Amino acid sequence: MVCAAVTYQPAQGQDATLFPSLRDYSNEAIRLHGLAALFPDRVLFEQPQLEIHSESRVAARVEDLPRAIKYIRLYRLNEAKYVLAEFQTHSALILDLRFLKSNYTAVDTLSAFATAKQAKTLATVGTVPADLSISGETSSTVRDFPAIVLCNRETAGPFEAVLHQLQAAGAIIAVGESTAGRTGFYTKASANAWILCGEVRPDSDTSLVGVGFEPRIQLESDAKENYLSYHLYEAGTDILQLLGNEDSSSDSDQASEADSGIIEPDRILQRGVDIISALQILQQQTEL
Repeated sequence: MVCAAVTYQPAQGQDATLFPSLRDYSNEAIRLHGLAALFPDRVLFEQPQLEIHSESRVAARVEDLPRAIKYIRLYRLNEAKYVLAEFQTHSALILDLRFLKSNYTAVDTLSAFATAKQAKTLATVGTVPADLSISGETSSTVRDFPAIVLCNRETAGPFEAVLHQLQAAGAIIAVGESTAGRTGFYTKASANAWILCGEVRPDSDTSLVGVGFEPRIQLESDAKENYLSYHLYEAGTDILQLLGNEDSSSDSDQASEADSGIIEPDRILQRGVDIISALQILQQQTEL
């Protein structure tokens, strides 16, 4: 019996039988995919573009909640400056930034909620757009409590760095899920890839790319709950019905609701209301 040795042509220095179709990839493509595996969200194979379109006709909506709470839902951050300025001194305030996407840092707008004078300057690394605003006026707002900020994994844009600064300074308490981590800027490379070329940071040592801003009060939810709890209000549901601990309807309203199905409360919004309620009670006890 004669045994014949079969020789296979190596591909990229590897045995082609062990790595089928490897020869179809260039050295550059292999390098980029390796970088993407080692450094998530710093090499992308889909164009990194924020879908910032909002169907809302207004930049923000304002609602009154129990315990004298003002609730502001933001749709277009760059157009909501005057709405936020009107209520920035309100003692009990909830800002809903869930599903908010923006290419703006809004450093002036959001930093107005700082409760102490602090440097309102973001750090940048690498190459960022020339028109990116990274600093604002040094000012502060006298408030009884930190503003409550609601966020989720669909909260995305350079303004995530400002939220990180505000929470670190105690000016806000964020509730919900970590944000998207869309604080980077990319340049087109070969092999249909986009490589991180710069980013905006809350400080020189803290990168949010791919990890996002982490809220102090974390509430995880699946995609369905995340979507429904937010969009029921958009579909016309009274926001008070989304608060599980509040009796916001009459007996007839409750009967009608029972016929049409129970509305699940918005857990993230409810937690924000609970935090403000607790802070108000603590303040009252301190004053006694």
